[in-house]
Amino acid sequence: MRLLTLNLRHGGGRRMPALLAHLLRHEADVLVLSEHRHNAASALLREGLAAAGYGAQAASHDGPRQNHLLVASRLPLAPAPQRLLRGDRMRLLPLRVGGLLLVAVHLPNLKAKLPHWRALLALAGRLAAEPALYMGDFNSGHHTRDVQRPPFPFSASYEEYMGALEARGWVDAWRHLHPRGRQYTWYSHRQRGFRIDHAFLSPACAPALRRAAFDHTVRESGASDHSALLVELAP
Repeated sequence: MRLLTLNLRHGGGRRMPALLAHLLRHEADVLVLSEHRHNAASALLREGLAAAGYGAQAASHDGPRQNHLLVASRLPLAPAPQRLLRGDRMRLLPLRVGGLLLVAVHLPNLKAKLPHWRALLALAGRLAAEPALYMGDFNSGHHTRDVQRPPFPFSASYEEYMGALEARGWVDAWRHLHPRGRQYTWYSHRQRGFRIDHAFLSPACAPALRRAAFDHTVRESGASDHSALLVELAP
């Protein structure tokens, strides 16, 4: 299974045709999209995805001006009980796809992300034996290795929660395959790079990891302000 995540940047707007082209060229099975909005650009996106085989779609919220999550899949999607996670539904969207519990993630900035991290950790402790994946924009990273010029702002890093997730046996997909790598998925207005887009695999899912790679072209072209993350799992 191939899964791709990308932040659309405030709904995509006039950039949507370029974003759609970037998404389709990877031929992923599942797309996890943050900062989606229900508006004219969304209609273009969802219709284009459906025409390309992504007929199964689930959004975390309805609204033309609020950022939320959209998951589009070539495989059947089934909602997972929302009680699994007590965080804001617009920020954490649990779904079942292809035998996997997928939690689409878009965490807010600074201290607002704390309750969502706590919800993810609480769920992670119950999923050790189940194939599961947390994927999306976490707005979090390690305070030295996930920033171009350390340190990562400590008020935004939340690396202790990433560490707590890994202590439960979960695997940071990209870091696991690139232990000394330095790549960045978002740049500040001061052109400081940060790796804040992640995929974390449960202990039961981690052995299936085959590939984790970033597509920086979508960011470098200006279609988004984030790079895409592609993760490939063995059947």
